[in-house]
Amino acid sequence: MNKNRDIWGDWLSKYETEQENLRFSENFSPGEQMFDQITDFMQETYGTREIRPGIRSVTGLAKVAPDIPQIPFESTLERDFVFLTAGRPGVRVIESQPVTIRYYDEYQKEAVYTPDYLVVYQSSGSARSSRPLVTLLVEVKYLSDLTGSERPKLFSKFGHARRWANLRGWKFAVFTENEIRTSELQRTKMLTPYRFEPTLDRLQFEIDLLIQSRRAVTISEILATDFPGYDETLVRRELLRMLATNQVYSDPFEPIHEQTLVKTWYVSDSI
Repeated sequence: MNKNRDIWGDWLSKYETEQENLRFSENFSPGEQMFDQITDFMQETYGTREIRPGIRSVTGLAKVAPDIPQIPFESTLERDFVFLTAGRPGVRVIESQPVTIRYYDEYQKEAVYTPDYLVVYQSSGSARSSRPLVTLLVEVKYLSDLTGSERPKLFSKFGHARRWANLRGWKFAVFTENEIRTSELQRTKMLTPYRFEPTLDRLQFEIDLLIQSRRAVTISEILATDFPGYDETLVRRELLRMLATNQVYSDPFEPIHEQTLVKTWYVSDSI
């Protein structure tokens, strides 16, 4: 299993590591450096996102779970990010275009920047109940957009967004198709429909009891177990629903198949 892989690793963090942790402030213009002196100028404008047809993109509303309001997206990459994030354990909030950040550009003119999403999730740790919440501002961009002519302007926006987030104890991240369209996304797409299936409470309890008693068990072993009153089709559906809603655990970077190893979160907390 990929125990040491960071599911929240983003493009911007990787880029900075590759560039020997080059600080944005080293390349800021005098106008941009005024940021530290005028933080009281910055304001947030909260509101709902208006979805308009895009030239390159597909717009719409993503329904990720029966108890979560539909989440707007303005490209297929944003849509994939929403589904990927919604499928991760510990995610509490996904909000589209939650805030507008105001700042001065390199010409010392007022400019605005609106990140694509705000995500609140529970960080990793040894005890799930005591894990702190992380608030993450997110920009979703195709990799080609980050290497084109708009790159300097985008990096200026990202620098201001990071500083703005840091002042509030938040984080800022940029995700591209390299971080979004992964094996984890394929697994999430496969499991998402099962989030809408009704819960079979007694069967759920019995499956969970079986997994806890063995600490780890394959899907084929679960399906081979006799659960009185339930056929294999119902057992499979309930197990996949439990995986889709993160009631039980399997490696998020591995596809679901008969030999997939399923654990309880009591065992996989350290992963």
